[in-house]
Amino acid sequence: MWNRFCMMALLTAAVCILLGCCLVRLEQRELSEKVIRLHIRASSDGEFDQAVKLRVRDALLPQLIALTAGCADAQEAERVLLAALPALGQTALTELHRHDPGKELSVSLKTEAAPTKEYDTFLLPAGSYRALRFTLGAGEGHNWWCVAFPALCLPATAEDFDEAAQAAGFDERERELMLGQTENVRLKLRILEWLEELFGSTSGPSSQNAGRSAR
Repeated sequence: MWNRFCMMALLTAAVCILLGCCLVRLEQRELSEKVIRLHIRASSDGEFDQAVKLRVRDALLPQLIALTAGCADAQEAERVLLAALPALGQTALTELHRHDPGKELSVSLKTEAAPTKEYDTFLLPAGSYRALRFTLGAGEGHNWWCVAFPALCLPATAEDFDEAAQAAGFDERERELMLGQTENVRLKLRILEWLEELFGSTSGPSSQNAGRSAR
């Protein structure tokens, strides 16, 4: 009788954990459908290459904000960004060559798996996201990352971010997840990281690349 009770308790606990994991995964997927990440990867972690990465970032951000300002959702923003990939690539390449002539550049917009990433005022939980990526040179240095859509990189404080995220259409649950301030949210983030490590993810079938520049 006792063994049967223990088995039932363990089974109930396992089902509750599984349901909890499914709900957390669903939250992340719903969030990922509303954003397009932005990644700018430096050629190396050397001081010069990291500085060039930030110069390229500064050249790209005004163009990205202008392109997506009138977009109603991430799907519309993706169509706009795909059409603008050559122009965006040229902006990045021009700035790159201003400081490092002859260096190669590649640009892509595709689905990527990512761990939990923290920015100054918010974070994105681990999972798969559509990502606009600029790879400078060998692409062996650290990312500068943020969000290409909606424009959430500029708010200076958590309160400013919360207002911007609300205006961008994120509900209270999603904003709480991105702010990551409560123990409940931190537990969710750990579960998402564990699921990402357990199951992994591959790039989706829909991807486009603006090509690689000549030296």
